[in-house]
Amino acid sequence: MTKKKVEEQGADEGVVARGRPGRRTVAERTQAVLALLSGKASVDQLAKQYGVNPATVEGWRTEAMGGIEAALRQGDGASPRERELERRVLDLEDALKDVSVKYALAQRGIQEWKAASRPTPRRRSPK
Repeated sequence: MTKKKVEEQGADEGVVARGRPGRRTVAERTQAVLALLSGKASVDQLAKQYGVNPATVEGWRTEAMGGIEAALRQGDGASPRERELERRVLDLEDALKDVSVKYALAQRGIQEWKAASRPTPRRRSPK
């Protein structure tokens, strides 16, 4: 069978033309998951249509369900990772304040030391 015949046959069956093997756009994956969740197509049908392994379609569904769950989560909406990063930012801000205060105190100490240790001006001897 020639390549052209295969493409024509695929178009008749609703098979999506394949680009890079197994690579589908976000729109294609979304369309597949929506068809799966609405009961319009089975995992095997979608795998054949999109030219991927059935496990890939199941992975798309799992990923989509995780996204739905995250979107519907109540509360502050922050993930554990976001809460950890917020805590880390606060810790780093506190550490920066401490270092800034220590730096200012050290600068003041240096200024005072320089002022106290300056030699007295030399007096000129009378001629």
